[in-house]
Amino acid sequence: MWQEKSNIGTKAAQSIIGTKLPCKVKLLSDYVTVYTGAGFEYVSIGSVSDVDKPEIAEVKEGKESRLWGSLKSGSGWIPLDQVEVIQNDF
Repeated sequence: MWQEKSNIGTKAAQSIIGTKLPCKVKLLSDYVTVYTGAGFEYVSIGSVSDVDKPEIAEVKEGKESRLWGSLKSGSGWIPLDQVEVIQNDF
């Protein structure tokens, strides 16, 4: 379970606090860019959409207290302010 360490900014990212991982998420846009690490300073390697049924396996705090989620598929990291938790049946 991920616990809050700092004052994070967005309601979308806050939906992950206290959530048991892994968890399913819904994107707040058509697609979200996937990065090689937990931050925009990492290389973008593609994108994910709701069709991919993304699940978050790990959460890390990046620069400026932004939360990042590691995709369970192993394909990379996405910013959690662009998703919201929709299901946690694990």
